Amino acid sequence: MKILIAGGTGFIGSYIAKRFLQKGVEVNFVSRNKEHIQWNITELKSALESTDILINLAGKTINCRHTTENQKLILKSRIDTTKILGEALLKCKHKPALWINASASAFYKSENDYCQTETKYEEGKDFLAETVREWEKAFFSFSNLAIRQVALRTSVVLGKNGGAFEPLYMLTKFGLGGKAGSGKQFFSWIHIEDYFGIIEYLLKNKSLQGAINVTSPTPVTNAEFMKSMRQEMGQHIGFPAPEFAIRIGARFINTEASLLLNPVRYCPEKLINNGFKFKYATCESALKELVS
Repeated sequence: MKILIAGGTGFIGSYIAKRFLQKGVEVNFVSRNKEHIQWNITELKSALESTDILINLAGKTINCRHTTENQKLILKSRIDTTKILGEALLKCKHKPALWINASASAFYKSENDYCQTETKYEEGKDFLAETVREWEKAFFSFSNLAIRQVALRTSVVLGKNGGAFEPLYMLTKFGLGGKAGSGKQFFSWIHIEDYFGIIEYLLKNKSLQGAINVTSPTPVTNAEFMKSMRQEMGQHIGFPAPEFAIRIGARFINTEASLLLNPVRYCPEKLINNGFKFKYATCESALKELVS
């Protein structure tokens, strides 16, 4: 099997590549690195002709200040890379069997009193929600390719050596792992090994397609999650961070407070209904592995 990962040099892509390589799968990358396949139609077409699975993770990080300029870059980076891959695929005689495209939980409304699913939900109205809608629209506009397409509406991915877990770990270690704001806002998350497991599952289960929620089946409140972090780390002190302090602090570290204060509560209905078994279904089991 040959897998091509676009934008695969970051935290998630590197982990996926490592796990596939461990299983003897050939992995190639699309990036601006001169050693990798470049973002042009000719090179992409040539690589895709001999690729079984295409995974696109490309896009500017949302962990930044959402200024007008950054908003344009966040949206453009996702739309442009998705479209160029689709245009390259249109020119292929031998196409991959599966095209997996990153998407995000921001599709859903951030404040809700129930666990949203692929079939029961309210769409978000903010910038990130609109970005996801346009991103998925660009992706599914290539449905005429006769390739199975899956959009991964992914929650916060927790793994060692990067991503969201690292700063949470350091805050907790130094006694700052208390609730954020009210602590009542729900926190949807997934262990990175389950993220990889879902991609493997998609390769085998050919009936799965369309938008899929990639998140654990047990979202918890921010207060509950941070309490579990402290318990697993043996840290008895956890000073809370009031909302005003988070908003001020976010400006100093050039990010958006809403990423912490307005997460999405949603559940993986499609995966559960199709029999996927999570290795780390609860935050306690995930944190036990991550802290060890």
